[in-house]
Amino acid sequence: MELRQLACFVAAADFGSTRRAAEHLHTSQSSVSKHISMLEQELGVILFRRSNRGLRLSEEGRELYDYAHGMLQNARLMQELGRRRHMRRISIACYPSTMISRLFCRLYEEYGGDNLRMSFLEGTVEEIVGYVHEGMADMGIVYFSKDQQGCFEHILSHRDCEYTELSQHAPCIYVGPRSPLYEREKVSFADLEGLNFIQPLHDFFSIEHHLDRISVGMARTSHFESRVSTNSDNQIIEMLLHTDVCSFGIRLMNDDYRKYAIRDVPIEDCGRCLSFGFIRKRKYDLAEEYRRFIALVDEHLCKVQRGRDGQALANRHSITKKDHIQGVS
Repeated sequence: MELRQLACFVAAADFGSTRRAAEHLHTSQSSVSKHISMLEQELGVILFRRSNRGLRLSEEGRELYDYAHGMLQNARLMQELGRRRHMRRISIACYPSTMISRLFCRLYEEYGGDNLRMSFLEGTVEEIVGYVHEGMADMGIVYFSKDQQGCFEHILSHRDCEYTELSQHAPCIYVGPRSPLYEREKVSFADLEGLNFIQPLHDFFSIEHHLDRISVGMARTSHFESRVSTNSDNQIIEMLLHTDVCSFGIRLMNDDYRKYAIRDVPIEDCGRCLSFGFIRKRKYDLAEEYRRFIALVDEHLCKVQRGRDGQALANRHSITKKDHIQGVS
């Protein structure tokens, strides 16, 4: 029994015709008929009932069809394994972020080709650690509150992973056009009380679970009502765009990559309390493609955000100085 015989049999069953099967397999009709006849002789059964309306599987043919289809599929998978052995892999995990997803596109443009397989996974911090630990991703991009550093390092030690910090950033809230805070340049925790929030599902490291420590007593988790929870980044975006809900996040934006009418509004008096960086397997040397991706993230997000923060600080100083001069005069 040969795979070619099974391929002719399955194609004839799918199309109900040896002629159409031959067209699909790029061979002659006589060749298809010959392979099916040889298979019937080898098995000692009739696989098709033939009529003017075409081919119809016999009872034995229906039984063989599932086995043959599975064997052909497995053969294709084994051939794919052999092909993939000679391909490089880029596999990155990250929290849901349109900014970082856009940079992954940049990486594809630079390195994409026939000899490269790329995958991009999203998840919570703990899921990302799991992806790296299990080998589903070679690198994971994460952020978390610095007061969680000890807990985070403890988890990494049990998963044989290590963390490298790239930068520190302030928290913010993301708001859409229907939010009452959409036009604000900054907000206080008092401004947020009574608003509705959407949060990631089952994420211990999400900001809203640690607000009382981030805000040094200025806010309590119980004061913020999470009306919606989801593991879908798309759902968060749709809710922000079309409802009045808000979302906590990291202030790490590049206006050139801004895709939606969603604003990141800084929260007063928090400082850069969020650590942003990447995890990898302990003592694992990242390949050139991963180092390039880190450089893209640093150049187009971290440095750009530091520039935004510096400009905002300069603007505040300018306003304060102007008010002071007017007060003196």
